Amino acid sequence: MKAFLAFLFSLTAMVSLAQTNVIERDGKYYDGNGNLYSGRYILYFDNGNIKVDATITNGLPNGEMKLFYSTGKIQEIRTYSLGEKDGRWEKWNEKGIKVSEANFVKGKKHGKWYVWDENGTLRYDMTYTDGEKSGTWIIFDENGKETSRKEY
Repeated sequence: MKAFLAFLFSLTAMVSLAQTNVIERDGKYYDGNGNLYSGRYILYFDNGNIKVDATITNGLPNGEMKLFYSTGKIQEIRTYSLGEKDGRWEKWNEKGIKVSEANFVKGKKHGKWYVWDENGTLRYDMTYTDGEKSGTWIIFDENGKETSRKEY
């Protein structure tokens, strides 16, 4: 029993350290000495589940960043290139249903964007090119039936 309590204490201490060693301020991450942080960044909920799991390079998100609900279910997956949105971003609701998918290149909206409602029905199908609306945008009703279409 003592060994188990010691394990729990050390685990709690590690979780506390993981949350206080790296500080996020104005979109940049710093270590305990105020230097720009590089490495894996994990932030925990009070219940011990992971809240954020990311790779940081020179104080900036770089690569995949995962955000979770307190239940442990995935909330978002984002992709960065040295602090800039770059790649696919996806979001799910608490039921685990995907509610959005977006694409970025060098910080600008670029490629297909989709929005689903809380039940998983596609509501918007959009395209961006270099940050500007482009192509055919389609809006759907709650039954998935197309209600409007616009060319950009």
